[in-house]
Parts: sequence; C-alpha cells; structure tokens
Amino acid sequence: MRHRWSAIAATIVASHVVATAIALSAQAKPTQTAPSPAPAAVPATPESNWITRCASRTRAGAVECTIEQSVIKNDTRQVIVLFRVRVPPDTRAPVMMAQLPLGLYLPAQVVLHVDDRKAGEFPPQTCDASGCYISGPLPTELLAQLSAGKVLKFSFQNLARETIDVSMPLAGFAAAYEGIR
Repeated sequence: MRHRWSAIAATIVASHVVATAIALSAQAKPTQTAPSPAPAAVPATPESNWITRCASRTRAGAVECTIEQSVIKNDTRQVIVLFRVRVPPDTRAPVMMAQLPLGLYLPAQVVLHVDDRKAGEFPPQTCDASGCYISGPLPTELLAQLSAGKVLKFSFQNLARETIDVSMPLAGFAAAYEGIR
C-alpha cells in the first residue's frame, strides 16, 4: 500500500514540474506586439437587437415571421417591455404586440414615442401572469416612423399613476422588418 501512495505522490510531483516548466517557457518567449489597426474610415453601424423568428404549423404550411426586441431589468431578469411585429401569412399586414409589466394603471393609455415625437396611444387590452398587453394592426405611419427612427419609447402609468418611460433602440428595425415582409 505504501508503494502505491509513493507512486501517486511521484506522479503528482512530476505533473507539477511539467506544468511549471510549461508556464516558465511561455513566460520566457518574447512577446510580439501586433500592429495597431488602422482607424476606421466609416463609423460602425449600430448593432441590431432585433430577433427574427419564423415558424409554420406544418412543413407544408405557410410561414409566419416575427421580429422582436425586449428590455429586461438586469438584476431580476424581469421583462419590462417586449415589442413584437409579426406578418401573418394570410393578410401580409403587419400586426404589433407589446408586453408591459403588471401593475399598470389600466384606464390610462400606453403612449408610444419615436425619437421624442408622439407616435400613438393604445389602450391596454388584457393582462395575465406575464404582464399586460397592447396589440393590433401596426399603423402605416407608425411603421414608417419605426423604420426611420432611432429610439422607441413606451410611456405608461403604474398603479400610483406615476408615468414610467421605457426606451429601446430602433437600430436594425428597418432591415429586420424587410426580412419578414
């Protein structure tokens, strides 16, 4: 038994010696500095946060596609706002849906702003355990504003009738929407 433990200890020591030798040889190699990249001639395009999803009930069925973006509270992972645009295969007319948090003052309208310009008011329609919802056909004017805009802001009231504003970037919306049209 003693011989077995000696062999294990020797293996451990040998492993440590090899690891130390590898680490020292890596440190001994001269470092090469990569050439600094040339400054970009064109400013970078803002990254898109829009997710595209397409699905069909069957392989032969019509495909329905959606784009969506959500604003999530970092510490709790709670969805504050989820905004979705879908194009049903039968009508091809865009439909919007927004999920907002529970605790809305329901008699108040949800106001959408694009780049600080009022784009529309929508009544909350229903609530469930996941939140409260507004939905309906996406007006042509609002679609044009979303495609050209930079920021979409949702304004709604909580139960204390305080106005809550939640913004999401519109970078990439136009391209994502074109992809599902």
